[in-house]
Amino acid sequence: MRFLLLVLFLCSCHLRQNPYEITQAEKCSNPLDVYGQFNTDSHSYEYTKETISSDRTTQIVEYKLKAKSNLVFKDERERWIGLIAYINPRQDVPLLMIQPISKGKYRISKYVAEYFYKRGWNCVIVKREEAYKKLKSPVDLNLQMHELILDNRLIIDFLHEQKPFLFSDIAMFGISKGGIKTSMILGDDQRVSAGVMVLAGGDLANMLSESDEKGIKRVREEYIKENGGGLKGFRESLKRELEIDPLIMAPYIDGRKTLHILAYFDKSVPYKYGHMLFEAMPGAQSYTLMAGHYSAILYLPFILNRSESFYRKKLSIK
Repeated sequence: MRFLLLVLFLCSCHLRQNPYEITQAEKCSNPLDVYGQFNTDSHSYEYTKETISSDRTTQIVEYKLKAKSNLVFKDERERWIGLIAYINPRQDVPLLMIQPISKGKYRISKYVAEYFYKRGWNCVIVKREEAYKKLKSPVDLNLQMHELILDNRLIIDFLHEQKPFLFSDIAMFGISKGGIKTSMILGDDQRVSAGVMVLAGGDLANMLSESDEKGIKRVREEYIKENGGGLKGFRESLKRELEIDPLIMAPYIDGRKTLHILAYFDKSVPYKYGHMLFEAMPGAQSYTLMAGHYSAILYLPFILNRSESFYRKKLSIK
C-alpha cells in the first residue's frame, strides 16, 4: 500500500507547461467590456467592518461590501459581499484572494489563508453568495457568472481605493467552483498578476451535463423534471444561455501567469474539461494528481507548496 501511495504521489509531481504564444484576443478588450472597464461610480462604497481576531501576530477582519450589481435577484433584496481578511502587519506584502468551493464552512479556504498568512502574505477569502445555490435556470446561471465578475471588479476597486490595508501585488487561488471563477476573473481583470486553479475546468454546458457532483446532479434533475427535454435539452439550454465560460475568457489570459492543478479521476469536474482549460492557455503550467475530486484533499500540502513556489516566481518574491 505504501509503495502504491508513493507511486501515485510521484506521478503527480511532474510539471507540464504549454508552449507560449500570444493570442490575438490577448491584445484586445474582453467580451465583458460592455460593463465598462471597472465600476463607473467606484469612488463610493458602502461597507461594514468587524474584527474577528486581533493580537500581536494575527489580525482577522470581516468586511461586508454592498454590491453594486443585482442581476439575478433584481430589486428583491440588497446584496452584500463578505470578505474575510487576514491582515499582515507589514505593508509591502502581496495579497492572495481566495475563491472558495461551492459549499461548506470555509475550512479549506481558511487553511489556505492561514498557510500563506504565516508566510507573510495578506489574504482575503471572498465569501459565497449562498442564495446562488437555489438557482436552477441556465438564464440565472448566466447572470450569476456575470455578477461574479462584476463583484470581483468592485472588490479590487475597493481594496485599491479605500485601502483598508496595504499590499503590493494581487494573486488568486481557487478550488473547484472557486477555480472556475478564478479563470474567468483572470480573463477580465489585469490587476490580478497570477492565478492557481485547482480542480477547475471549461466548457460549462457539457461539464455541468456530465458532472457527478451531488449538488449539480440535483439541480440538473430538478430542471429536467420541470422543463422536460431530458439531458439533451438541459445541455442545449446551457449552450444557448451561457454567454461567458472559462474557455471564452481563456484567450484573454496570458497563460504564463496560471497554474492548473487537475485530478485524473475527477468525476465532479471531469479531467478532460480541466485539461481543455489548461490547453486553452498557452504558457500555462499544470500538475495532474492521481486522485478524484474529493480525495485530492490528501494532496493539499503539495498543492500549497507548488502554488507558493509558482507565486514567488511570478511575483518576483525573494
